[in-house]
Amino acid sequence: MSTTVTAAQLEAALEAFVACPDEERFAVLFRLLAPQLLVYFRARGCEAGVAEDLTQEVMLTLFRKVDGLRDRDLFRPWLFRIAKNALLQHLRKQGQRVETVALADRLEGVAWNPFAGLALGEWLACLPEADRELLLLRYVDGFTHHEIAALLEIPMGTVQWRVFQLKKKLAEHFR
Repeated sequence: MSTTVTAAQLEAALEAFVACPDEERFAVLFRLLAPQLLVYFRARGCEAGVAEDLTQEVMLTLFRKVDGLRDRDLFRPWLFRIAKNALLQHLRKQGQRVETVALADRLEGVAWNPFAGLALGEWLACLPEADRELLLLRYVDGFTHHEIAALLEIPMGTVQWRVFQLKKKLAEHFR
């Protein structure tokens, strides 16, 4: 089963759910979004069970608050801001912080492993946490520059510049 969701699939499922927010339409949306949320949480160090719990929590929040979505073009940043807040709340409860250094090792058991064969943890270890998060959003979670800007509430030009500079920094670090 592929975890790739097209924008058209997501838009159609979201439109159907917003038009008639019932369990059947929500189930379609859940099937499209849950794998992305699971990867998001696993890539940020959550164990499989915790990632599943947080995914369900985020999707429940989506079910309850979708009427508060003002701009459907910014649905993914809105959803992943909910995910980020859920993760931060979980970590506060646990007295932990997000770690991405041993990222590839923690993704063991995930059906789809975007890091297969890569030493991503080694690559990211040389970066500050905020920079690691930016690269995870761009290259693991697949956000566009526009979506990252909306999610992090920073200008799109800043996102583009930072991604470019981080790629340059990584290239220099691993020469």
